[in-house]
Amino acid sequence: MNTLAPLKAAATALAVLAALAAPATASTAAPTAQQTAATLRCQVQTVPGRPITFSPKLTLRTRTVKVSGTFKLTGCAWSDGTSTRLRSGTGTASGTGRASCGGASGIDGSGTITWYDRSGRRVGTSTLKPTLSSVNSYNPGDSLLAGKITGGQLAGFRTAGSVTPTSDVTTCAGRGLGSVHGRGTLRLSR
Repeated sequence: MNTLAPLKAAATALAVLAALAAPATASTAAPTAQQTAATLRCQVQTVPGRPITFSPKLTLRTRTVKVSGTFKLTGCAWSDGTSTRLRSGTGTASGTGRASCGGASGIDGSGTITWYDRSGRRVGTSTLKPTLSSVNSYNPGDSLLAGKITGGQLAGFRTAGSVTPTSDVTTCAGRGLGSVHGRGTLRLSR
C-alpha cells in the first residue's frame, strides 16, 4: 500500500476547500493598476474546533464525497508592498467530487469569503469557483488550489498556493478520514 496516500488525500481535500475559499481582495475598492500586477498573499488555516469534513469519509475506495469547511484568513499583503485595509477574513466552502485517499475528480463546488478590516468591521464578500476538474499527482493539494474569483471584488483574479494537513490523516487508509485540519498560504493574482 502507498504510505503517502492518506497524506495525499488530506492535502487534496484541504486544497479543494482552500481553493473554494481562497482570498479575494484586500480592500473594498477596485484594485489599482499596480495591484493588478502584484500578488495578494494570505495565510489560511482551518478554524480551531471546526475541521474540514468529508461525508462519507474518505477511504481507499473512490466514491462521491461531499466536502465542507470554514477557513480563517490572516496576514494578507500585496507582494509589491501596496497598503491593504484587509487584515482578516472567514471563508466557508462546500463541494463534491469522486474522491479517495489517492486523489479526486469531477470536482464541483463554491465558496464565499467575508472580509474584515483592522477594527473587525465587515468590508465585503467574494465568491470563488475551482478551475481544475481532477488531480492525480504526488502533491495534488497544491494543484487543487487553482481557482478563479467569479463574483465580488477582484472578480477575474486567479488563486494558487499550498496547504498542509496539521491533524492525523493516517486513518484514511483504514477506517476512513472524516475530518482534517490544515494550514498554508494562498496567492491571488491577475
